Amino acid sequence: MILLAPEDQSTVYTIDSEGTLYSMPINSEGSINFNDMIEVESVDELDDEEVNEIHEKLISMMKAVGWYFQK
Repeated sequence: MILLAPEDQSTVYTIDSEGTLYSMPINSEGSINFNDMIEVESVDELDDEEVNEIHEKLISMMKAVGWYFQK
């Protein structure tokens, strides 16, 4: 699993092999509970451009290691 944590967020993001974007909160101790993973269905506290940028970075990283398989 590849994770991306934008500097100005208290959230970490990942995608599955088909490109579905998920988010998880980073708790106050700095750890992540993978049971808190939720699918990103709307922009919530991020704007569209930032969500797209996060998503594209994750796709690029997943392609680089051969873990991304577009539908």
